[in-house]
Amino acid sequence: MPLPYTGQNGELNFEADVVELLKKARWEHEVLKNKTIPELIDNWKDILFERNRTTLNNVPLSSDEMDRVMDVVRLQANTPVKANHFVNGRPIAIKRDSDSPDKQHAGHEVYLDLFSATEIAGGSSRYQIAEQTYFSTDPQFNDRRGDITLLINGMPVIHIELKASGVNVYEASNQIVKYANEGVWSGFMGLVQVFWAMTPEDALFFANAGNPTAFNSAFFFRWGDRDNNVIKDWRELITGEYHILSIPEAHKLIGYYTVANSAKDALKVCRSYQYAAIRAIVGRTAKQKWGDHNQLGGFIWCTTGGGKTMTSFKAGQLITDMNLADKVIFVVDRKVLDEQSTNEYNSFQRQGESVCETVSSKDLFNKLGSSKLSDRLIVTSIQKISRINDDVAKLREAELDVIKAKRIVFIIDEAHRSQFGVMHERVKRTFYNSLFFGFTGTPIFAENMKPGELTTETVFGDCLAIYSLATGIRDGNVLGFWPEAVKTYADKDLKEAVALAECHATSKDDIIVGTDNWKLYRRLTEQTPMASELDDHGQIKRDKNGNSLKGIEDYLPGKQYDNDDHRERVVESILKNYKTIAFGENGTLFHGILATESIAEAYEYWKLFKAMAPDLHVTSLFDPNINVNSASVFNKENALADIVNDYNDTFGTKFDRKTDPKYTAFKKDLTDRLAHKDAYKHMGNTHADALDIVIVVDQLLTGFDSQWLNVLYMDKVMDTDNIIQAISRTNRVLNNNEKPWGMVKFYRKPYTMKRNLNEALKLYCQGDYIGVEVGNIDENIDTLNKTYDRICEIFAHDKIENFECLPKSDEDRQMFRKEFYLLKSTLRAAILQGFKWNNEYGLKVDFTEKTYRILTMRYKDLPSNRGGGGSTSKPGYVLDTDLSTMEMDKIDAAYLEAQFKIVTMKDIVNVEKDAKKMAAIHEIETNLGVLSEIQQKYACKILEDIKKGILGVVEGKTFLQYIQEYQEKAIRSNIHKFAENVGVDEDEMFALYVSTGKHAVDVLWLERLEATAIPERLKAYYNASVFKARIKLHQDLKDYIEDRKADELEEVN
Repeated sequence: MPLPYTGQNGELNFEADVVELLKKARWEHEVLKNKTIPELIDNWKDILFERNRTTLNNVPLSSDEMDRVMDVVRLQANTPVKANHFVNGRPIAIKRDSDSPDKQHAGHEVYLDLFSATEIAGGSSRYQIAEQTYFSTDPQFNDRRGDITLLINGMPVIHIELKASGVNVYEASNQIVKYANEGVWSGFMGLVQVFWAMTPEDALFFANAGNPTAFNSAFFFRWGDRDNNVIKDWRELITGEYHILSIPEAHKLIGYYTVANSAKDALKVCRSYQYAAIRAIVGRTAKQKWGDHNQLGGFIWCTTGGGKTMTSFKAGQLITDMNLADKVIFVVDRKVLDEQSTNEYNSFQRQGESVCETVSSKDLFNKLGSSKLSDRLIVTSIQKISRINDDVAKLREAELDVIKAKRIVFIIDEAHRSQFGVMHERVKRTFYNSLFFGFTGTPIFAENMKPGELTTETVFGDCLAIYSLATGIRDGNVLGFWPEAVKTYADKDLKEAVALAECHATSKDDIIVGTDNWKLYRRLTEQTPMASELDDHGQIKRDKNGNSLKGIEDYLPGKQYDNDDHRERVVESILKNYKTIAFGENGTLFHGILATESIAEAYEYWKLFKAMAPDLHVTSLFDPNINVNSASVFNKENALADIVNDYNDTFGTKFDRKTDPKYTAFKKDLTDRLAHKDAYKHMGNTHADALDIVIVVDQLLTGFDSQWLNVLYMDKVMDTDNIIQAISRTNRVLNNNEKPWGMVKFYRKPYTMKRNLNEALKLYCQGDYIGVEVGNIDENIDTLNKTYDRICEIFAHDKIENFECLPKSDEDRQMFRKEFYLLKSTLRAAILQGFKWNNEYGLKVDFTEKTYRILTMRYKDLPSNRGGGGSTSKPGYVLDTDLSTMEMDKIDAAYLEAQFKIVTMKDIVNVEKDAKKMAAIHEIETNLGVLSEIQQKYACKILEDIKKGILGVVEGKTFLQYIQEYQEKAIRSNIHKFAENVGVDEDEMFALYVSTGKHAVDVLWLERLEATAIPERLKAYYNASVFKARIKLHQDLKDYIEDRKADELEEVN
């Protein structure tokens, strides 16, 4: 069946149908078609008058007054964040004309209402469609036409770019980014908040990033339904069940579900699951019958890294906006997250709004009692809120009674087991009239509930929305995991030890053949699995007699792993692949966490690292509280002192127990280093300031986030929610080349831990955890070989041998770009898993390291997608094109130079010299593929000139120096010819050309170059007036420089 909307008018027909469906979704029927930006501004002027008729005393805005409105736009809405504040903010002030017919306000300020988030589909709100608008661009670009712009109250807030059937939806998003590069999204059009890229088969949405370089495909999203199934049908998005582009939902999207992050100067738009969660919380609060003491609001199951903080903030903000509650309290676990969360919440605030932090329980009490609007949103810790109860507030009992009677909503972020204990119950008893919501990535169910615990549903109520770990990984919001079981004891040795212990024997010879002990010995050594299987309730399966079917690891005593031999094997394992794991392909420095069973073990590990790897920066973090009645007080106190003193020596800090009894400052400094925050925000890859490994017992395994944490070494046993929380420390997205997934290595009871992980993933991925665990090394090698085969087919299509140059067609080049990206990222993953070119895994791939280096050079030869240029080629796949200058480049250069040195030698006899020279030249010719395509052209010319005797090489001069000389000579010659024709400064043009490389040309520098042009030569060359000639010159210069036209070889003599 042919695709709809194809052929010459496919896109136009699609556009017409989208517009017609929008009309059915309550957008106005009169379409603003083929309008210019000034005409749309006039339309806004008319709407502003209608919205503010009373304020303006029935006197419309004059052209000068509208110019003042646009001045406000240019000054106060010149970034997406400011534009969001402008659109959703307070009325704006403008001065009326001194001679205005509005005598009351003539020469004075009036305040104009622009937009109301709550005035939806009613009142004076207007919903218009602008189609095929003429966009104004920067002077150096041609003007453009936009497909569909949606205006609310005359302001452009949503823009839709369309492409025909069969076209990749990213071509539509590329068009939007291209327009950004050309200055379209500025001034009046800078008010656009959300973009949609749409084809008949797919649709993306994303917030306006403002700066063209800030648009990032990692933050282009697809809308989803209640179950997070992706919606690609454009009709569903307009008039279907999840009609986000209809009225009133589009109005709500702009008014309720956009968030301006002032700290990062980035506009964010809620994804569909956040939208669903916020609506559910606000809806449940609206239904609350205050005074009935029903505290169960519900909980949001949202995977770690899924945007819980922004979702909870927006829900709280809307609850107070709608006056559904008197206070919203955001509750976090632990003081260290209190300050972090306050800063994050405040980064989302609107102008004039703030989220209060609390420095103490007393401060919190005062803010709860306050009636100030500025005290309606509060962030605090569970520890502070739990201390406000009848016992501690007897002296202020009357005030506490007033607070208890208030409509208070508690939104608990990261609601883990620690929240469900005594403190949580104490808060509920104190604030009995309040409503509680919880956010968690790991709910407690009956299946994983431990004795004495309550399920998340019992504590908070129904699950209101779900965004599971598997969905987050599918959407690219968090990374998958590569778990690896590392054995410090051989399976056969553990089986033998367990069997002998259970048979009460010291050796196999002690066991009599044929006895029950012999049968037990055989069963344990030959039939018993290393890890037991669990039933549906998470318990070890039993046989028909009710006996537990234990695995070998279930028999192991607690001390089996608590010894120096085991710990030494663990440290050796970590150090063996440390550099591969700790450094990304481009040199990004990553950090790791080692989790242990006890503080004593953590200390022993710390000492081992100091002895075995003194150059690494290793420290430990654990509970600093000392039990004075414990016999181990001295050891723990000394251990803490040793660790902190070493930290001080390493980093030049001065933390001590006297000035910081709980080591709060030490912990903050440590976590800031791991997260690259505050003082270490710009730490980069400076090892002197970095921590390599932090050893913990429980700390940092929940709630701590760092994109630079990529591996968790686990020498402890965990299960269900605890294991998901722990491994999720490693799955924050940074850069897929540098960090393809989070790594987890199990050292203690590795089989049990793999089983526990699988059971946890079943539970927290709703049974579907395909893609959560990444492929093993054998699967990656299979992917490498299949991908390489497809690359070979691409080059074979053009009969290109040894990948010497790129394919000719744009389609083949784009396919190569896509396949090489997969090859490169898969190889990086395999290297992290132990692949080396010279080990057993390297022998399994169908290509050599040299071939891979040649393919890398062809990838570098691909033209860059600048977005703003005049190229007619199709946009490339939306991939991360970051590619480092790897060590292999140096290897290739060194090899070629070694051969060239033979060509230049003079200290051997002539016959032998000539033979060696020719052999060396042949060897160079067969290895030219490792050079870029343009370098290959000059290299061939150099070798040809040597053979013909045209070039007399100088001993000691390198091959690459000759290539550079030939290339520069050609470029200068070609630029001389161009500059002579049009009369621009030759040296200035050469400098700009060399500086530009593959990037977009520097516009200001280009303008300076254009200014050097001699008018008479311009007129003669273009046979046009100077004005028209300069316009043509601008485009010709831009194309000449960006398309590298001076690199042509013909001019080399």
